[in-house]
Amino acid sequence: MLFSKPIAVIFFILLLAAVTRAQTDSSYIETEDVLEDVLQEPTGQSDDSNLFEILEQLKRNPIDLNKATVADLQQIPGVTFHTAQIIVKHRKRYGYFFSPQELNAVQGLSSDIIKKMIPFVTVIRPTEKETEKQREQGGFDNILSNTNFIMRSRVSNDLQQRKGFIENKFEGSKPKVYNRLYLRYSQHYQFGYIAEKDAGETSLNEFYSIHFAIRDLGIIKTLVISDYLIEFGQGLALWSPYGFSKGSDAIYPVKRRGKIVRPYSSATENRFLRGLAASVKFDNFIISAFYSKNKIDANIDSLTGGILSTPEDGFHRTEGELAKKDAAEEKLWGGMIHYTLGDFLTTGFLYFNSKFSNPFLPKNIFDLQGDSFNYYSFTYDAILISFNLFGEITYNGTSVASINSLQLSVTSDFAFMASIRSYPRNFFNLHGYAFGERSGATTNEFGIYTGIRWRTPIGLLNFYYDQFKFPYATFFNPLPGEGDEFLLDLLSKPARKINTRFRFKYENKDITVKTDNVKQLVKRLRQVYRFELIYNVSRQLRLKGRFEYNNYRVKATGNSEDGYLFFQDIRYAPNSNFNFYGRIIFFRTDSFNSAIYEYENDLTGVLTNLALFGEGIRWYLIFRYRPFRSATISAKYSETYKPKEREISSGYNTIFKNLDNRVSLQIDIHL
Repeated sequence: MLFSKPIAVIFFILLLAAVTRAQTDSSYIETEDVLEDVLQEPTGQSDDSNLFEILEQLKRNPIDLNKATVADLQQIPGVTFHTAQIIVKHRKRYGYFFSPQELNAVQGLSSDIIKKMIPFVTVIRPTEKETEKQREQGGFDNILSNTNFIMRSRVSNDLQQRKGFIENKFEGSKPKVYNRLYLRYSQHYQFGYIAEKDAGETSLNEFYSIHFAIRDLGIIKTLVISDYLIEFGQGLALWSPYGFSKGSDAIYPVKRRGKIVRPYSSATENRFLRGLAASVKFDNFIISAFYSKNKIDANIDSLTGGILSTPEDGFHRTEGELAKKDAAEEKLWGGMIHYTLGDFLTTGFLYFNSKFSNPFLPKNIFDLQGDSFNYYSFTYDAILISFNLFGEITYNGTSVASINSLQLSVTSDFAFMASIRSYPRNFFNLHGYAFGERSGATTNEFGIYTGIRWRTPIGLLNFYYDQFKFPYATFFNPLPGEGDEFLLDLLSKPARKINTRFRFKYENKDITVKTDNVKQLVKRLRQVYRFELIYNVSRQLRLKGRFEYNNYRVKATGNSEDGYLFFQDIRYAPNSNFNFYGRIIFFRTDSFNSAIYEYENDLTGVLTNLALFGEGIRWYLIFRYRPFRSATISAKYSETYKPKEREISSGYNTIFKNLDNRVSLQIDIHL
């Protein structure tokens, strides 16, 4: 066993005793607060750490207020095109910013928006750029002063034995290990390396990713060698393997904000590209080309050699999972051209070809089949006074998929969004990740989404309503299905140190149930009520409590289930060198159907949620301590206890006890 509970507690006490020493940055707190505003509680258990990576990318590469375009500023959560216009107009009228804090002097910006922006913006004045060039041309000492070394190493270990280890089905050891290294020289050059081993895998670099990147050097906008991503338009044709979906912010998640070509910096083991990509800038044009040759996990039919499926879990623990590893190969190449006219119009055209070493074997007439696929895509983003029109249209040689949206923003206090998406049943794409009901699934869906974000005298109101249908039968539903949902979220500040949040979510969807050995489509209604009270006792101490009630009902059968959750947590940061979290959760649900999901604080860079169902208690403790300016140590201990259960989880992950606990340790170094 890698860790034991007493060792973890002693380690925590020693670090707690040292808390009074240093003073350093605490911007990760602001990052977590932004995530809380953007995310919606999921409807399935998953590891969403990649969403944290989006914000960490912004923190590592903050937006320069002195050269940012309207499109650049919209990458920051909560920033609408109208807010971005206000900042750009202020800069054009009054000249360069000297500090990000000058945003407080920009008329029309609320203090809440400015607080969200500060961790993701910087200011580089023209004189500083000249000084940087001189340093780059200097000697060895100047080279060292211009080089940044960023490292993260993390180990997580279950304290209970799971079935896969007890029965010797897992080939490797228990700990999950993650290592990441970045070397950056000035603002132009970057080398990155990531390695990850899941629990039960054998090698510390069971998955690895490497890249070398050049940015903003002469006509080169971006050049990446080895692992990279293409982010085009609204994600219909090419995108990263993750993105925000419907959430408590009714506006921000709808619009994709791509960077065209960027290095791959995630531990997700699928849907990235490996090869070479480059973008060059000529006046108003950006021209890009890319080539990739990468192996993917696949289940191969032993008779025909065809691809039956492409698993995306990334697990290689058992003989069966190892057999699918790198079983197929994809070669992908293509190009893009973007044209930008000031801050008013951006258009782009994309073509790429994807060819696989083995053909796909379809399960029905509309499934992916063949081994070579061509995609053509057109995207647009236009701003007309108070309107922002954006969308993408993609043709895959068989059908046309599209998403078209309108955002109206008269003031920075009010924004309206309307979006129509049409993803035909015979449109398939392994590299798309567009907005929709099924996050990232760009097939067999038609939907109409409307949302508003309104800063009212009583608080910040977010509301969305989404109607959708699935025109063709799927593996899970034997008939075409449909549904609708809406969410109301009100964040208020009734007193100077108190925030309250009320949320109501309504979901009415078709599901398949089996009655008398016959499958039939019925309506499933889920209603979720949530109330939160956040008390900022002081700048150092915050208390947060939540009560949530979840009702799950199948109309045809009359089956109705309830779920309840209550938690109380504490965040204590006596200085910017130390941060402590604690949370205790009480939950009770009738079954897994009425499970309640809650994102919880974790080590920096980790964003997970658990399905809490049955009856039990969960609690965790997290601390971050920075003994030196360049190093941060963080640790988490979590425990779930279900007194009425004899075992937890299922399959090879089964624990033959009613206790599931884990300890994690992480170190971050920034030189």
